[in-house]
Amino acid sequence: MNNNKSNFLSTLTLLIAGIMLFSAISSCSKNGNINPSEAKIEYQVINLSYDALPVYLYVNLLRQNGNNTYRYPTPSGYFGLNTIDTPFQIRSASTGNVVNLLKIDSTNLKRETKYSLFITGSRAQNTLGYLFTVDTSTTPRVGRGKIRFVNAAPEVTGASQGLILTANETVAFPQQKFNSVSQFIELPAGIYDFKIKPFGAADRTLEEIENTTIQDGRLYTIYAYGRAFVAASDSTAFGAGILTNR
Repeated sequence: MNNNKSNFLSTLTLLIAGIMLFSAISSCSKNGNINPSEAKIEYQVINLSYDALPVYLYVNLLRQNGNNTYRYPTPSGYFGLNTIDTPFQIRSASTGNVVNLLKIDSTNLKRETKYSLFITGSRAQNTLGYLFTVDTSTTPRVGRGKIRFVNAAPEVTGASQGLILTANETVAFPQQKFNSVSQFIELPAGIYDFKIKPFGAADRTLEEIENTTIQDGRLYTIYAYGRAFVAASDSTAFGAGILTNR
């Protein structure tokens, strides 16, 4: 009797363990992460392609962030995803037909992490692409913040070798090439004038972000977009912006 009872309890224990394991696997996505809302995963889209027109983000064939479209060059701000299963796609929002513009590699998203998707390049010139960034870093030292630099400006006269970013006239990033993102660097907390210049032409300022406060413990991304042709005065003209990542 005791042996039968012991065998029954062992079988029951194994059965319960199997059910719990199956439930855990079922609750995970294909890349091993749990539901993104439970994992506090946040995402944002910054459409910096001047001719892609408004777009949607689809994940696992589901449109994300309601009916919001992502328009050049306005950041969406962070929002929660309702799934993180593949595929990740950027689809045109300006046509009645489904047009997949980009397939995004967004696997292995981690808990309590923020991400940014920068849409870059030109659809007409067949250079449409993206930058996918992880918006976390080690905590800055006390009294300091961190910045990084994204160059998403595809056609900048005299800047084919990249862009320079200065902070209060001191070079912070000496040569950031198109469609690339730097590492975070620390700056003392304070007020800064950031200037973006073509590499090799430090006397020429393309854009300036003035009186910007870098706060203690915060992370920021400065990004450049558009074209810097002499005649460019429309919405495709060169510009810059700054995001607060934390």
